[in-house]
Amino acid sequence: MTAKRNWSNFAVSLLALFMVIAVWQVFYSPNIPVEIPRYTKSAYTLYTNTSNYVYPIDSLTEIDYNQLIDLNFTFQMNNLVCNETSPLVLVMVHTSPKNFAKRRTIRETWGRYRDKVKLLFVVGDVENSTLKRKLIEENQNYSDFTQGSFKDTYRNLTYKHVMLFKYVIYHCPEARYIMKTDDDVFVNMPTMMNFLTQELSPFGAGNLLFCNSRANSRVLRSYRSKWRVSFSEYPAKNYPTYCPGWFLLYSQNVVFNLYKEAQKSKYFWIDDIHLTGTLVKKLNLVHEDSKPYMISQDELNDVVDGGNITRPFLIGQPNLSEKQIRSLWNYVDSHSVSKNIIQ
Repeated sequence: MTAKRNWSNFAVSLLALFMVIAVWQVFYSPNIPVEIPRYTKSAYTLYTNTSNYVYPIDSLTEIDYNQLIDLNFTFQMNNLVCNETSPLVLVMVHTSPKNFAKRRTIRETWGRYRDKVKLLFVVGDVENSTLKRKLIEENQNYSDFTQGSFKDTYRNLTYKHVMLFKYVIYHCPEARYIMKTDDDVFVNMPTMMNFLTQELSPFGAGNLLFCNSRANSRVLRSYRSKWRVSFSEYPAKNYPTYCPGWFLLYSQNVVFNLYKEAQKSKYFWIDDIHLTGTLVKKLNLVHEDSKPYMISQDELNDVVDGGNITRPFLIGQPNLSEKQIRSLWNYVDSHSVSKNIIQ
């Protein structure tokens, strides 16, 4: 009887302890935001035959083409690279006007891939007359710029990104996928094309936002940071889940929905946060994580040192040097193309 009574007392004490812990967690634990998945499986859909998706331009305002959020807008340089063709993917590379060497590196490496691919460099306007003249000459040589009438500055990154959407909607509606990268990024284009046509679909997809997603990022308040955001600009402590903008893969309908929402939303200058965080959350879209398809820093170092990568990959690390991009292209160009990415 004594042993039975002791066991009963122990069970009651244990239950009481669990209740105390539960109450403490509710009322006294730190207010740490937790990212709760909205879906247990992928939210995008793959088309199984020729897509009949058409950008619903009629739902936009009559002045939309010459409006960029809160600016009057024109394309100052605009190459119609799609020209009524049907590229599988349109690649739009954000580049600083002065980054001549980085653009040359892309043109001579992964940007050379032209089978069902179109590529454009996205820039804003510049005040320096010498730089302006050099950009015009570069565009005359390569015909691969699209330039907006806003100044090319950090604070105008959202204008730059939304202009990208505008170009796609009005000037390349045939592209099944839209890829946005920075000019210090490597894309394994031969394997990427297999990924798009075999693991995804050559006919396109719906509700796709494929990126290196990031959750629970703190808003930077330090005056030493170029990414400092004031409380009046963004009062919350943390940003919503978003995509760092160095690599993004969009489906057509995601491009249009984000564009339409951005055109009528209050301007926020960090494009990654605003477009792929705040507006994605508002539209209840879902990020598909590209991290498994990115090479690690160790794998990157191995390639630069002449070694091998033992698994297929789609993208390199962000913020690559020109030497690293060329090393990765030399590796890709001298090895067989991976037929399957999803293992």
